[in-house]
Amino acid sequence: MRNGGYAPISVYVSVFLSAMMVGFASATISYDFDVSPSNRKEQPHFYGYIPDRGSRTIIFAVMTLNSALLLLVRSFSAAMLIMVGKRYFIAYMVGDMAIYMLQKRARRDIHYWIPVEGALGTLMSFCCRVIMKLITDFTGVIQFRNAVDLGGMYWTVNMFLALLASWLSVWYYFYSGEDTGTVDDLAVEVDDLAVEVDKSIEEGLAWAIVGGLSGAWAVTFGLFFLLMKKGYSYTFFSMVTGRQATQFQFLKADDGNDVAKKGVINCNKGQWKKEIGGEVEAWVAANWWRWKEEEPHWFTEAWIDKVPEEYIPSEANRAAQEEEREAMRSRNKVGTTSPKALARGFGSPASRSLRGIRATMGGSKGSVIAPEEE
Repeated sequence: MRNGGYAPISVYVSVFLSAMMVGFASATISYDFDVSPSNRKEQPHFYGYIPDRGSRTIIFAVMTLNSALLLLVRSFSAAMLIMVGKRYFIAYMVGDMAIYMLQKRARRDIHYWIPVEGALGTLMSFCCRVIMKLITDFTGVIQFRNAVDLGGMYWTVNMFLALLASWLSVWYYFYSGEDTGTVDDLAVEVDDLAVEVDKSIEEGLAWAIVGGLSGAWAVTFGLFFLLMKKGYSYTFFSMVTGRQATQFQFLKADDGNDVAKKGVINCNKGQWKKEIGGEVEAWVAANWWRWKEEEPHWFTEAWIDKVPEEYIPSEANRAAQEEEREAMRSRNKVGTTSPKALARGFGSPASRSLRGIRATMGGSKGSVIAPEEE
């Protein structure tokens, strides 16, 4: 509003197009992560909600519009709260972030997945958590419902709390008793003319804006659920933490699926080393020399550098494995070794971790990892 009238139509068009560009970027992030063949192979229980054919374009458009609408309603309500007083907006943002970080700490999920250790790793984890939360608050990037980011349940609850905060901001603007009139000596350039800005807005119009945007967001969110592939809705209500998801990805993968298992090495050791470090070490030791010979595409210098030094087997270990292999081949020739015994010869310690973690929380409906079929 300015001088008791409305801003030029070009201003509204510019704001809408800017929001749509942000929505497009948000949808692209989620879409690209989901349709990636490698992601779907490594984490099939999380990636794959985008249909394989048919409605891909429609669901992408819905995701774009959903993100843009959230940005518009959040920006509008934030502006109104700032006009009441910047201190109120700052207090809300700091309080909301504090609740988020405290629940992460309480659930032992403060470490972000980035494999950086020590004080620097703690600082980077804190910064990444804050950045991801802020981006999600205003854009609702669906990818960030991942357990290593906000987590499914927190992401969903956060979306509705963000809308509730928008309504409360408008209410507080009109009923706080604070002065929200014209700002003296504040001018902006419009068509090369300096004009005084009027912060006032009609109450009915404000409620119509926040109500219309919130309603449209709810509609697009519902359409997204209808269009997405069935079987992935539980990822929006998962209670699994980042550390649990990292461990699940390793333990859930089949013994020969090194592509899925290797992801654990790319994650912060604080998420997995204490609980399943022994299993990861045994897996590395049992396959290291084979990887050296076969050189799979993921077995790069960058990946090797992230492997804990104590996990890498020595040449003496390689010789011992060769001797054991030859001895087992000799016994097999005379039929003294069963296939199960042969498997135990190369196997890692008993896979007690998967059963233990599944018994704790893996079988719950809120898990990122889908329950196994009977």
